[in-house]
Amino acid sequence: MSNIRKYTAGIGAAAAMMLVSGCDLMQQSGSAAAPPVSYNPPGQALAQLPAAQVTWYHVSFDTGSRTIAVNQRQTILDASASLQANPALTATVIGRTDSVGSDVANMRLSEQRATAVRDAMIKNGSVPASRIETRWTGERKPGQMLAGESADGAARMVDIAVH
Repeated sequence: MSNIRKYTAGIGAAAAMMLVSGCDLMQQSGSAAAPPVSYNPPGQALAQLPAAQVTWYHVSFDTGSRTIAVNQRQTILDASASLQANPALTATVIGRTDSVGSDVANMRLSEQRATAVRDAMIKNGSVPASRIETRWTGERKPGQMLAGESADGAARMVDIAVH
């Protein structure tokens, strides 16, 4: 191998190492990570509605997952059908998690779950986005416990309140 080829190969290897090191430093410093998600509980208006004016639907998730299981899709279709039957109704979609994982990760996961359910209601249930409010609480509890919540906080689900 000529000296020029050896020199070029050496520079290429050094550049690759610098690039990999730079990517690793970005990941370690968190600058490449997504920003934290803020707590976004449902408003007091929902909690103050009479129980007879709210129909609750619950979509369960596996630990750490934001994927809607096949056996949970019917629940979303049922909630969507309720909205289609009465154009005056709206939905509040509330994403939640259990206490497994960090608060930051759980807040993001609860937002992702709520967004997944909202998107499924829009795409598969033909509900206009303007009729769906999306909220999330991570593993925290809003001022009042909502239907389906348990005292121990093991709530890997999205609650859909049709009102």
